[in-house]
Amino acid sequence: MANYSHAADNILQNLSPLTAFLKLTSLGFIIGVSVVGNLLISILLVKDKTLHRAPYYFLLDLCCSDILRSAICFPFVFNSVKNGSTWTYGTLTCKVIAFLGVLSCFHTAFIISAKCSVCHYI
Repeated sequence: MANYSHAADNILQNLSPLTAFLKLTSLGFIIGVSVVGNLLISILLVKDKTLHRAPYYFLLDLCCSDILRSAICFPFVFNSVKNGSTWTYGTLTCKVIAFLGVLSCFHTAFIISAKCSVCHYI
């Protein structure tokens, strides 16, 4: 009896070159826009003294978190897609990258809820 994950691996590895190109282009665009956009917003928040208030500190924290996620997690996904959707980094790296991705999502949800409760009182 074949495992479903092994059956899915064969489908992902046999993608056309055009599909792989489109996926890699999209991921590269997402990485670039995410890092550059969040970096520009972070620079604006640090340089503009009128934005040195609690809500904007939360926004700066979200920008830094998103930059780290984009710079650390997405390149592994990019290389995985480039290698035919196979993970070549080992089990530990897979668990660490998955943990960082989930941590980033929970961090974002926590910061947004904290921002809403703090800004309500300001």
